[in-house]
Amino acid sequence: MVIGLFLTWIVLIATVGITLAPRFWIADLAVHFRVQYAALALMGFLILAATAQPGWAAVALAVVAVNAVIAAPHVFPRGSLQDSRASDRSPAIRLASINVYYRNNQFQRVVDFIDRERPDVVVLVEVTAEWDQALRGVGEEYAHRYVTRGRKGAGILLLSRWPMLQVAILPGYADAEPAVVATLQIHGRSVQILGVHTSWPLGPRCSALRDQQLARLSEFARAQSGPLVILGDLNVSPFSRHFQALIAGGDLKSAAQGYGWQPTWPTFMPPAGIHIDHALTGGGVAVLGFRRGAAVGSDHLPVIIEIAL
Repeated sequence: MVIGLFLTWIVLIATVGITLAPRFWIADLAVHFRVQYAALALMGFLILAATAQPGWAAVALAVVAVNAVIAAPHVFPRGSLQDSRASDRSPAIRLASINVYYRNNQFQRVVDFIDRERPDVVVLVEVTAEWDQALRGVGEEYAHRYVTRGRKGAGILLLSRWPMLQVAILPGYADAEPAVVATLQIHGRSVQILGVHTSWPLGPRCSALRDQQLARLSEFARAQSGPLVILGDLNVSPFSRHFQALIAGGDLKSAAQGYGWQPTWPTFMPPAGIHIDHALTGGGVAVLGFRRGAAVGSDHLPVIIEIAL
């Protein structure tokens, strides 16, 4: 009974505390763990029901319901998601995003991942000078590359099989790890690729910076009219109001929506896993598939998306 009460109280406090997210950064962090809250509250309910505590069992069940209802659209895969017009579109285009983790030195695992998955476009974040050098060993077909270097030494690397018509740093975003915006020529069409890594939202200042970066991404996406794909570590889960504002304000879609719960971080503690590495699409891009890739030594898992134009 004690364990059941403990679990119920902990999850109840967290669930109620989420309502303070607009005012406190710590409460904002709590929003990402809806799946875990539902699971822990369910455990509490089962223990309390088994120990004849109907009142507290009802409270636990209510907490389960609240979190499960919110989590369900992101957890359960839907049926066929392929665009009915996909046959009229371009051949499938594969893109990947990897947070390599700047302290990770398992370079070959990332090279092997790219060789195995053979994406047309790869966005890699937390790329140090050492990582940049190591990743020059990927296939010669990635003839087009662009790398940024932030003020802390890490940056974003964009690799592409397709020509880059234009590529630059996204203005008004951040200098810690500047975002890359590139116009690629793919199957005769211009496609905007935006590679990003937002601030780690630990502390009020960093949390506010993350929110400003997400708002800038939304502003950029809203101004685009053609095909757009945003790839990278956004340090925010689909349960966050900031993520939802990005989607709505930028007229974007999450490529993962409908493909089930696929947490990408932290690899060192799977039960606490949340989905913070994203692929977002706009401008009529059709999503043909979304999945996580195999571990590459980082604290994040790669994500792989297939699209058609």
